[in-house]
Amino acid sequence: MYDFKTKREPFGRGFLNCESDNLTKKTGAGLLLAAKEAELSIDLELGLCYRDVPGKSSFNFCGLRLNSGYASLIEKYPEEKEDLEYIEKNYRPYTEAQMAWHHYTDAHKVHLAEDYLWAGGWEGHANPDHADVCHFGTDALLEKIEKYRGKNPGKDDFYDGCAMAIESIAVLGRRYREKAIEMLESETDPENIEKLQKIADTFEHAPMAPCRDFAEAVIVFTLVYHWDGVDSPGWFDQYMYDFWKVTDEELRLKYLDSIWEYFHKTRSWNLCISGSDENWNDLTNDLTYAILKITKEKKYNTPNLTMRCHRNTPRELYVAAYEALATGCGLPGLYNDEAVVPALERLGIPSPDAHMYVMNGCNQIDIQGKSHMGLEDGQFTVAKAVEFVLHNGFSGRTGAEIGLKTGDPTEFKTFDEFYAAFFKQLDNMLDVITEMSNHVQRLHAENFPEPIRCVLIDGCLEKGREYKDRGPLYGNGQILYQAFAETVDSLVIIKKYIYEDKRYTMAELVAALKADFEGYDEMYHTFKNCPLKYGNNIEYVDSIAGEVMDHMNNRLLSIPTYRGGHFSGGCSPFVGAPDHGASLGTLPNGLKVKECLIADSIGATPGSDTNGPTALINSCLAFDHTLPGSGFILNLKFDSSIFNSEAGKTAFIALWQNYFARKGQMITATVVSHEELLDAQKNPDAHRDLIVRVGGYCDHFVNISKELQDNVIARSYLGV
Repeated sequence: MYDFKTKREPFGRGFLNCESDNLTKKTGAGLLLAAKEAELSIDLELGLCYRDVPGKSSFNFCGLRLNSGYASLIEKYPEEKEDLEYIEKNYRPYTEAQMAWHHYTDAHKVHLAEDYLWAGGWEGHANPDHADVCHFGTDALLEKIEKYRGKNPGKDDFYDGCAMAIESIAVLGRRYREKAIEMLESETDPENIEKLQKIADTFEHAPMAPCRDFAEAVIVFTLVYHWDGVDSPGWFDQYMYDFWKVTDEELRLKYLDSIWEYFHKTRSWNLCISGSDENWNDLTNDLTYAILKITKEKKYNTPNLTMRCHRNTPRELYVAAYEALATGCGLPGLYNDEAVVPALERLGIPSPDAHMYVMNGCNQIDIQGKSHMGLEDGQFTVAKAVEFVLHNGFSGRTGAEIGLKTGDPTEFKTFDEFYAAFFKQLDNMLDVITEMSNHVQRLHAENFPEPIRCVLIDGCLEKGREYKDRGPLYGNGQILYQAFAETVDSLVIIKKYIYEDKRYTMAELVAALKADFEGYDEMYHTFKNCPLKYGNNIEYVDSIAGEVMDHMNNRLLSIPTYRGGHFSGGCSPFVGAPDHGASLGTLPNGLKVKECLIADSIGATPGSDTNGPTALINSCLAFDHTLPGSGFILNLKFDSSIFNSEAGKTAFIALWQNYFARKGQMITATVVSHEELLDAQKNPDAHRDLIVRVGGYCDHFVNISKELQDNVIARSYLGV
């Protein structure tokens, strides 16, 4: 054990001086020492207590972290140089062991270098039951740890680490009580005195014992949620309702406002409301409506609010969600239990738990407090499969040999031959990305301790296994698609103009693509202006869309994850659409090299859907939405002047209900005027509060890249 003189870096000191080699125990020791020694402060504006795991060597849901800045720290405290250098040197190997790039094979790196996919490099979001601390208290959780320690002999270090992690939460509570009492001695502002007294009263018994009202639950929840790294709150209106309903209205609204400001201040991820149980009973409550009301009033783009709908969702809730969306905040995103629950049941999740689904991150699907579902395990550019067929396994952008050798495309006599080669390339890409993902899942299992989540996600304590190492009840995976619409449109061009009409030969097409259409103007304009575009309810096009999407989703369901489940598909592009567009070579649909305008959802290429919202929805229903077990976004854009009218409200709700009645999985709504978007691009300072949907989340328009701005502007406006 190293004899530290420094009092800095408590997490690193606790971690390194833990004599066990078990990473769960070492992490628990680091958390406990950090809780004991970290400098605390209380947010008096919000009346809340929260603290990051402190130091350059730290921990959160993204794993063990070695943050930059040791050199400046040593420069500032030269007398502690030896200790600080020791911490940096000896902690670094643990963090580097988690870095996926160093563990990919050379074959994997060839695919990564093409920039058309990534797999496993992101550690993933989750929805732990942070509110368990509010409901049961840390004393009860420590008893639970001891119960399962007795049932799993030989795993004492694992359970020691979990116990220390939970004890660190209790230590923080006791210290925050002392801090509040200390601050009360000099505080003169009546409002601050009231907040500090509530903190002191809360931590007199909590978090060791259960909370007694909504205010206490918010104070304790915030402490635990922040200590775990600020991830996704999950099914907030369900797990907080017992506290909400026993609390005076004025007090509970005050603390709902506080935690909403906290969620926005910390850019918290996904918070879910409403939904159904396994008997399709509606679970909406008055907290649900209060959340929609505060969303409407504050018009924030965070937290990333999603709302679950189903056959028994009340009309009043549809109207409340519409009113929030009409402000232009982009929230809530709308999910359909009628599609998601069957998708989860396909993955082997029983109906009662499938009905407990929530979203996290942008909008990936998880089971509250019961799963680690990847979130996400990888993304890839689907249209690369077309490119690899056209160039017999070579990249049309870089010339690198990446895909399969499916044969000289000029020798394919029919579209069916080309189509079969496309599916071979597509299957190979799916095999590669899931193999890479499983490779990194194993890496995370071995090097990525999560003692807090081991206690707050069912299965881990019961099995004596880490959260990343097959501990949770459900361990499925999620692979996300990019450039789906561009894939469909390119296949349609090939089928129509090369094989059916024989307007051009395959040799001419390949030559034109290699030339980026330079010198092939007539062909380029024919393809670019072809009316057969996905998103317009054209059976000729949509039949291909359905075959491709359902094929991907079915194939993923057949591939096991290292975590003990199976993969499933989704489409939640985040900010990646421009980058994935840039990874492509020239495509038959008219996309040229370095052009980035591709669909950022399951919808059409921006501007290609010209037949209205019903046509777009019909195209998006050409495939089975009960197959993908991840977020399956359809981003819609509406003119604010039309949307914000009685007729607009009626039409939008009817559109939404029709899509969900036909098993559509998810929709979002950007409500904005075209003129405002154009002006915001030119004069950003005048539009700092303008919010749009991007991929699966909301952001301020002026904060996103020029390429993403162009994508949003180019999306078709839908009349309602």
